[in-house]
Amino acid sequence: MKGNLKLSIIVPVYNAERYIRDCLDSIFRQRLNEDEFEVIIINDGTEDSSMNVITDIISLHHNVVIVNQENQGSSVAWNNGIAIANGEYILLVDADDLLIERRLKLLLEKAVETKVDLVVPDFLEIDEEDITESKVAQLATSHYPLSFQEKTGKEMFLMDLHPSQCFVWRTLYKKKFLIQNHLSFVPGIHFQDIPFTSECYIVAKRCIKASQILYIYRKRNVPVTHDFKFNK
Repeated sequence: MKGNLKLSIIVPVYNAERYIRDCLDSIFRQRLNEDEFEVIIINDGTEDSSMNVITDIISLHHNVVIVNQENQGSSVAWNNGIAIANGEYILLVDADDLLIERRLKLLLEKAVETKVDLVVPDFLEIDEEDITESKVAQLATSHYPLSFQEKTGKEMFLMDLHPSQCFVWRTLYKKKFLIQNHLSFVPGIHFQDIPFTSECYIVAKRCIKASQILYIYRKRNVPVTHDFKFNK
């Protein structure tokens, strides 16, 4: 998918059949013009039925791009998605998480208007058992005061980035900023969010911190790694 797209949303998929449908549904509930954004789904060698349960969603939307690859981990999936992205801005979304309905449009408009390197909205961390349809619907209708504050990346890094919250999905990234500064994920490591997010903030010259809550992080009771190795 080519053209002057405003946004590329990248979703790596690996064994996420329980969650991926809700994730994609939340993306297409943002009320964005489908001619202005693309959804890049990276099938990272999933071993379950993740791709099968979303075939109807894929067929309904002309702006979905599928990339199939052998399982190489999320770092490689993110890098491959960024490399082919056509959007001016990039949003990275984990397949088991959700976007709150109709929250992305204003954030994207602000990014495109100001041409900043990063736009950083708020997020909610919710335990898996507490994520219900009624809870998500309630959040979608809740009204939060929307405000924007421009800062340098270093100010954001020092004042706003908690060390335990270096999540890559909490930010809208300008693709040109990532490419010009050679910012990419390190393959084969755990907690790959930390070096990538930290370097982005340190290098960025212009950022916007937004009060809007965009993202629901599904907190799952699953060990981060069951095979921790020192080199990783």
